[in-house]
Amino acid sequence: MDTDVIVVGAGHNGLTAAAYLARAGLDVSVFERRSFVGGASITEELWPGFHFSTCAHMIHGLPPRIIRDLDLYERGMKMLPREGYIRLRPDGTYHGPSDHDSPRNRTHRSRLTGSERADTRRYGEFKRTLSDVVTPYRFQAPPPLEEVRSTIAGTPSAQVLDRAISTRIRELQDEFLSTDHLKDLHATEGAAVGRNPLGLHFAYSSINRPDAETGEAHPYGYVKGGMGAVSNAIADAAREAGAAIHLNAGVDGFLVDENAVIGVRLEDGREVRSRITVSNLDPKRTFLRLMPAESVNGRLRKRLEGLITHVSCYKLLAVISEAPQWRFWDGDPEQPYRGAITLNASRPEVDAAYDELEAGLPVRKPVISFSMPSFADPTLTQPGYHTASVWIYPAPARLRQGAWDDVRDEIADGIIDQITQFAPNFRSSIRNHIFRTPHDIERENGLTDGCIWHVQHAGEHLFWNRPLPELSQYRAPHRGLYLCGAGQHPGGEVSGIPGHNAAQEILRDLA
Repeated sequence: MDTDVIVVGAGHNGLTAAAYLARAGLDVSVFERRSFVGGASITEELWPGFHFSTCAHMIHGLPPRIIRDLDLYERGMKMLPREGYIRLRPDGTYHGPSDHDSPRNRTHRSRLTGSERADTRRYGEFKRTLSDVVTPYRFQAPPPLEEVRSTIAGTPSAQVLDRAISTRIRELQDEFLSTDHLKDLHATEGAAVGRNPLGLHFAYSSINRPDAETGEAHPYGYVKGGMGAVSNAIADAAREAGAAIHLNAGVDGFLVDENAVIGVRLEDGREVRSRITVSNLDPKRTFLRLMPAESVNGRLRKRLEGLITHVSCYKLLAVISEAPQWRFWDGDPEQPYRGAITLNASRPEVDAAYDELEAGLPVRKPVISFSMPSFADPTLTQPGYHTASVWIYPAPARLRQGAWDDVRDEIADGIIDQITQFAPNFRSSIRNHIFRTPHDIERENGLTDGCIWHVQHAGEHLFWNRPLPELSQYRAPHRGLYLCGAGQHPGGEVSGIPGHNAAQEILRDLA
């Protein structure tokens, strides 16, 4: 079964790389340990008639270029709109749409003073300028920082970049935002990544910028049938181009000859050789599990072990018999179902969550983001019921004492209580539910530490440093091994860009 290219892992980035490489005429074989494609972009029927996107839950970073190249809409991918967030507060107020005039809405334009509006404009301009700096590099291997600096030398953008790589988000907020009201509004910025990430984290938003050639905006929302529909469409494109996708065929390790990867050994003992091997797995899994220990030098091993993956999350998936009745919300009653409700999202609450995380304790009052995908897509559920998908962060990858399996039910029960405080009918409406801990996400989705982006989008691990400077060009230090997963530039989300870019680098090397 020897082949030109082996792709390890049939997540959406691996499938994207396989599609582009097979279209270029290479013989491509994809090996996937599970019985279905998708990695973290999957749809699972957890109970008869109830379908859930069990890891990634929506699209916002998939570029029109890849959609066009792989004919994803023609292959059945259908986007469904999703609105923004409403952040409920315990005091009966909320941060909601700026055009919703209610005395409860702290974000309505009339609640901001002229000075606060000016602060907001300046803060937004800083973030937009930073995004402008890195947007041109989305579809290529990222250049070194020195080259970026040389390109923008002498411009205001240079000052913005320097501030972003030397200043943390809260310090930027303190600089730009003059009132506690505004700081509260922005309290969760970067909170899924760390307590107080570097400002460069803001540049990650460039992944959502409109298409540079056509001006077309990225789709934003749910996918009909769940996120597995995206992966299935990309897999169809790869198969049509000639790629072979082997399911229930996990890779046990790389075959290494001196400093070259020459193929893989499968879990069933078979060996498959190739000219090129592409890993869609996270960097720690790629080098610390699949690579023979003697083939990873001590310095690289130490740097890989230091990658920020320990900040993980929870996920609650539930079948509910009625939609939540959210206290305090006094606008369009359906708006929370078209978007999401956020709870526990003040700066003190984020700090308290990270105090527990850093102590190795299960976070008991994390930020809660509650969505109801079946409101947009009734095909996910049986008549008379809804599906709830709740993304909850942060959570420590490892507990200092005990195991996640021992505290799962306790933490889930506390989260359900917290939601019920804001939606009194929630607990009684639950018919079935599953609560996923970081350990569950790791073992089911194959993500080290349950880190859903492979490596956190901290400023230390973006662009020229993603995941490390010596790995940022999609090439490993070992000949014949390339990297295409979400741990590569420009990062996670279901975008396909790392897979696209890795394929282009491989074709460039083979030319």
